[in-house]
Amino acid sequence: MSDPADTTFTVDAVWNGHRFLGPTTFRSDGELLHPIDGPSSTTGHTERTGHPGEARHHPIGGTLFPRLTDHHTHLGLTDQHAIFAGGITHAIDLGWVPAVATGWLADDRTRPSVAIAGSLITCRGGYPVAAGWGPPGSSAEVGGEREARLPVRENIMLGASRIKVTLNTEAGETVDDRVLHSIVSESHARGVPVTVHVQGDGQTARAVRAGADQLAHTPFTERLDDDLIAESVRRGMSWVSTLDIHGWGEPTEQHRIASGNLGRFARAGGRILYGTDLGNGPLPIGVNARELRGMLDAGVHLEAVLRSIAGLRRADDEYAPTVGPRLAWVSTPPPADPDAIPDWLATARGLTVRQLTALAGGGDDRSPHPGRGPDSAPGPLPPSRFSPSEDNA
Repeated sequence: MSDPADTTFTVDAVWNGHRFLGPTTFRSDGELLHPIDGPSSTTGHTERTGHPGEARHHPIGGTLFPRLTDHHTHLGLTDQHAIFAGGITHAIDLGWVPAVATGWLADDRTRPSVAIAGSLITCRGGYPVAAGWGPPGSSAEVGGEREARLPVRENIMLGASRIKVTLNTEAGETVDDRVLHSIVSESHARGVPVTVHVQGDGQTARAVRAGADQLAHTPFTERLDDDLIAESVRRGMSWVSTLDIHGWGEPTEQHRIASGNLGRFARAGGRILYGTDLGNGPLPIGVNARELRGMLDAGVHLEAVLRSIAGLRRADDEYAPTVGPRLAWVSTPPPADPDAIPDWLATARGLTVRQLTALAGGGDDRSPHPGRGPDSAPGPLPPSRFSPSEDNA
């Protein structure tokens, strides 16, 4: 295969974490794409800036995203290669057997970059122990305050970068407030945030009072009052959207409740993160247009919807970022109609820099399995595979 280093690409647009920038040229070093143009902001399209007249320049077009993240997945129930092929470059696994999930942290570039929570912490017999979707060891059942601190430490030692607790009174008992506070304090003492599954009257309020950092789902079993939403915003909590699990395209009453809560949270200034609960029923593999459209329909502004899935830890308002080694690419420029964004973004493909180079004609890939090797040219997206579950993970 020819060396992809020192190849240059021009794309129609690049997302910098906050907004789209116009036509931009990147130089590939084989691992990363480095911007070498002076991009301009686009609300439509702008004039192309100058780029070097190198022989190996490729005007590939389309739109680059440095990352597209699903903030709520269960990777043990899904095909990780298909997730990446479908545009998701980063995935947060919110509950699985820790010894298995730790293996997903390896830098396998045929899959998304993964962060894990390890086992879900619950009371003895609490959700999701009897739900049926998680294998033995995917839940840690605890009793008192001291015992509850042990799985926090164990998960973090095994590589967890967040801790997840379940508060689901619709499925039985939950940990009490003292135990919940001990879990949060132990995790925070180790610099790790806490995500809480809330389900049932009053459970969101408990999570907020305990100092949790994130809700794994937009609350869907009760309409939250404005004061509680304001307190959640004031504390800097984030909510993961997960709207589409409520009906999978045929919205239910729980979808209506969640949509109302999400819209008011957004209007209050809350931080929303795109997440699907992938593995829970017939959800699209990869970027889910229904999830994005549901957020727009709830009243979340387009820019916030895009930041929820494509935000960067550090983003510059003026310049294009360095991209790679994973990236997402859409073959066309951003549509002018905001309502068209969900379906457009759902055509994203997860690629490595080397795959993009091969796609542009800067490499000669002979892999027999397109899309399955770190240096292979991308093949067609695989068909969706579903692992239905009756419960909301």
